Amino acid sequence: MSKSKFLIVIGGPTASGKTELSIKLAQHFNTEILSCDSRQFFREMNIGTAKPTKEEQAMAPHHFIDTLSVEEEYSVGDYERDALKVLDRIYQDRNIAIMVGGSGLYQKAVCEGLDFFPEVPTAIRQKIEEEYKEYGLSSLQQRLKEIDLDYYHQVDLQNPHRLIRAISVFEASGQSFSSFRKKQKQHRPFFPIYIEIAWDRKLLYERIDRRVDLMIEKGLLEEARNLFNLRDKPSLQTVGYQELFNYFSGQSSLEEAVELIKRNSRRYAKRQLTWSRRDGFWKHFDHGDWSSILSYLPIAMEKKCHLKKIAVSKSLKEKFPYLDHILEFKSEKEVLAQCHVDEKKLKKYYNFKFHPEFQTSKEVYFFLQEVFHRLHEGDQLIISDLMKPFYLQRGLIALENNILVKK
Repeated sequence: MSKSKFLIVIGGPTASGKTELSIKLAQHFNTEILSCDSRQFFREMNIGTAKPTKEEQAMAPHHFIDTLSVEEEYSVGDYERDALKVLDRIYQDRNIAIMVGGSGLYQKAVCEGLDFFPEVPTAIRQKIEEEYKEYGLSSLQQRLKEIDLDYYHQVDLQNPHRLIRAISVFEASGQSFSSFRKKQKQHRPFFPIYIEIAWDRKLLYERIDRRVDLMIEKGLLEEARNLFNLRDKPSLQTVGYQELFNYFSGQSSLEEAVELIKRNSRRYAKRQLTWSRRDGFWKHFDHGDWSSILSYLPIAMEKKCHLKKIAVSKSLKEKFPYLDHILEFKSEKEVLAQCHVDEKKLKKYYNFKFHPEFQTSKEVYFFLQEVFHRLHEGDQLIISDLMKPFYLQRGLIALENNILVKK
């Protein structure tokens, strides 16, 4: 391939507006969309997966929607193989493709490659499956929390299939599931650009609740009832269906089931946000900030810019005891901007450094914009007087005792 190829990866929590943005970008770049939502693969699951409508799918070519039945098995490895084939075909005619969805493991498989995991003897897996049947989902969740807290904070805790797999790997190897997920990235013939849609947490949760109500109005109850006899299939171990299956089984009222769907959807969104924060490479944009996205993408493509979360060396840790990581904004050849981050309950961003050539450039603007998006209430920005107007003039922060804090 003579020219650089790019994969714009659109992420964000459930109900954040990923479908809308993916279609706008596909139309803008005249390209195609790969769904990376592992629940949207299945034909029988429409309402509960917030699948793009037929009208939306007609607005741009889509792949990996309605390609399987819930009775078929399809692994993340299968998706990696098939997605790379689709991308190879797209890149024959185009330089840009879009991938959208909230399944972080599937995104990682396509962009970085899968990690190696040890084989698990059948007897070990069967033993854990029997414990699940006897003691329920909560027993799996507690066990995973005890042996692998990192993965516990990332995985969909309502999906017993994934919990059983992680616990099985630990039982077979004596090492946590997370410890096998740090392999070197595999070479890909494209450069990924990661964009995440940002929302105020309270507004996002309200949006999730409204969407669940709308799903019920559209017929989610009937859709789930038609799938009740297949409720043990791995594809149906997911939020929006399991709660209704429990209602059909007489374990809860309909009102309780709907409230549980809302609660579990909010929890799932929180885990998605945790996953992306740990990655460190997502560039955040407010929902609807189309102009900023269109300004950012040419820069990211021209210089192959990306955010990177840098681990702290032992010598640096001695100098800065509370330093958790360094946030960098890099081009293909050099570091454009950088800051230190103290990771406590409330974070502190400080020690900003910029490449001289880019002191007042759009690159620095997008780096500082990203720092703002990563701030939570009470977090601190310790920056030079030269940089303070960037934040204060936009009404993003307040000045308290000469420390910048998010409003």
